Amino acid sequence: MKIYTDGSSSGNPGPGGFGVVVVDDDGKLMFCHAKLEEEDTTNNRQEMLAILYAAARYGRIDPPPQVYSDSAYAVNTFTDWMFKWRDNNWLRSNNSIPENLDIVKFYYELMEQGFQIDLQKIKGHAGILWNEVADKLAKGELRVNEAIEKYKDAKEED
Repeated sequence: MKIYTDGSSSGNPGPGGFGVVVVDDDGKLMFCHAKLEEEDTTNNRQEMLAILYAAARYGRIDPPPQVYSDSAYAVNTFTDWMFKWRDNNWLRSNNSIPENLDIVKFYYELMEQGFQIDLQKIKGHAGILWNEVADKLAKGELRVNEAIEKYKDAKEED
C-alpha cells in the first residue's frame, strides 16, 4: 500500500485543507479523502495533518504503508526533529516552542502506541499522478467522488 498526502493553504495563513490518496501495491486507487478547513491555517500544518491522518488510519497495517509527502518540513519534523524536541522537553534548540506542536505530539504518541508508517519525501509538482491528485484534493480543486470517478482506472507507473 502507498499513500500520497498533501496540504494547502490560501494566504498562508488562510483557508486550507489536506488530501490523502491510497493506492494498492499495483498502483490502483483504493481510497481518497479530503478535509477542507474554513479557518486560518498554514500549508505546513495541513501537510502535517495529512500525514497524521494517514498514520492514524493505516499505521496498524503490516507491513507499514509507504507514505509520501512533498513537504520537507513535515517529513523532517516527523522523522528527525520531533525526537530532538522530545529530548529537549518539547523545545527547539533555541528554547522556543516548535510550531504545530499539538500535531507533533499526537503523531509521536501514535508511534509510541505502535503505529508505523514508512514516511518518504518526494518532489512536489513533478508529475507523480497520485501526488497531483492529493494536491488537487487539498486545494479543493477536486472532490473525493470526482477523484474516484475520474481516476478509478488510472494506475501510477513506476
